[in-house]
Amino acid sequence: MSRNEFYKSIQEAYHIEDEATVIKIPLKNIVEITSEELIFKNDYGTVEKINLDECAKSFDLAQGITSEARDGRLKCIGGRFFPFFEFFTPTHHTRFYIPLKKTVFTRFLKKIGWNPYTKEHSEFYTFQKKLNALGFTSLDLT
Repeated sequence: MSRNEFYKSIQEAYHIEDEATVIKIPLKNIVEITSEELIFKNDYGTVEKINLDECAKSFDLAQGITSEARDGRLKCIGGRFFPFFEFFTPTHHTRFYIPLKKTVFTRFLKKIGWNPYTKEHSEFYTFQKKLNALGFTSLDLT
């Protein structure tokens, strides 16, 4: 599935017309992730929770996947595309992102073929491994 197809399915499932409606939370605001839920602080510092099983059910519903078709595989909670993960929360989707600094130096490093975001990539894949260890995954949109 391509990134555009994924976003089309999100928009259809949630009746979203505008990217501005996406709930965006920095990945560093995640307090804890367990086999049941993801706990994070919102922009106001209030602790909120996302039920991961509900995200998996919402994803399956949006993609037309039955629980029998998914049997034995990791539960998919949404999509990922560096530098963010999108969770199919029941009422809307929530994006956890890693802010990337764009400076003259980072542009220069990219121009000569170096990756200026190695630390951020490491953070991204560490979070992905935590999800996988708990029995969840996210659709790769690259």
